Amino acid sequence: MTTKTIPAKPDAKLTGRKVERAAGQVDAVTLTEGGRPARKPARYLRLPGGQTTGKSMFQFAKGLSPLQAHDLITEGLPVDSARELMASFLIIDRDAVLKAMGISERTLQRAKTADRPLDSNASDRTLRLAAVAEQAIEVLGSQEAAERWLAAPAMGLDQRRPIDLLQSSEGTELVKTLLTRMDYGVYA
Repeated sequence: MTTKTIPAKPDAKLTGRKVERAAGQVDAVTLTEGGRPARKPARYLRLPGGQTTGKSMFQFAKGLSPLQAHDLITEGLPVDSARELMASFLIIDRDAVLKAMGISERTLQRAKTADRPLDSNASDRTLRLAAVAEQAIEVLGSQEAAERWLAAPAMGLDQRRPIDLLQSSEGTELVKTLLTRMDYGVYA
């Protein structure tokens, strides 16, 4: 099968063989032999109302103030934000990410439109996962190292996987505390 990648142009839409996109959503479109587009994942977080942040989900969630996070959670993140966060993980399996976000595979399948918001619980868990992942990247130096750490049993967490503890706010605080201790070199 032959493919052809065409750079996307700002503020365009995808029609036939022409490449069009909303700003910040798609960097390029790959056309397959049949002329159908195979999109690369979006790079930037899409907020309610269709705005983009210009940051990855990891960076965006880490930089939110508590009040900003509250407003986003109560309004509900778009389902596309969850899809983008899932696409950001390269090592951690899809099921573990879905479980940490509190979203089922079926929920993602049903929400075909980008404007459908997640419920407040799933929005909260999605932002928590992204913020912890960014903190782990900062502490461990790379996304690969951070994902390996999140997916492996941790001695400081009673041999539990950090990704599994992100399902509750208490577990998330334990993971954040351990990352802070690791950053300062205090393991005991």
